[in-house]
Amino acid sequence: EELLSQPDFEPSDLEPTIVDGKPAGVAKGKILFKIGQDMLTEEELSPELLAIKWINNLRLALNARPLELVEAQEKMHDLVPTSNSIQGLASWYGPYFHGRLTANGESYNQLAMTAAHPSLPFNTYLRVTNLDNDDSVIVRINDRGPYIPPRSLDLSLGAARCLNSEHSGVIPYKAEILESASDPKGEEDI
Repeated sequence: EELLSQPDFEPSDLEPTIVDGKPAGVAKGKILFKIGQDMLTEEELSPELLAIKWINNLRLALNARPLELVEAQEKMHDLVPTSNSIQGLASWYGPYFHGRLTANGESYNQLAMTAAHPSLPFNTYLRVTNLDNDDSVIVRINDRGPYIPPRSLDLSLGAARCLNSEHSGVIPYKAEILESASDPKGEEDI
């Protein structure tokens, strides 16, 4: 209420972000909420997608345009595109691997926006576009694979759902490599 009553408040100031490692919502630098595991009631959403959903609900309630998924993810993770991209065939992996360790030591969460790639550095962000329907999502590399040629990217179930590729299984994709807007790397580092 305090934020809404400020004369300089604009609904377009509502954005998703990361605070203390958790997806959150902010406006003009003020933290509105942080998503903890205990707040997840919808088993089909990751904390990241839930934060984006809540921000978009607030924006809509205040007559502001909702953010597109990749636009919201770019804001949340402070990402910008590089001139580097990859393409190929992508598949997805899910329930059997859920809870198992990934190659970088994290526990695999099939609903998180992550992917496996044979060689990209861990924590590389990609804007993946399904070339069959132009749907896009941003994923973070946290695992190795796929191990079935000619596939070159294995998406989490959550990412596959965002690309509407869960039922088709394998899709042609293009992926732009992203970097932090506040700490960009040289292209030779990718």
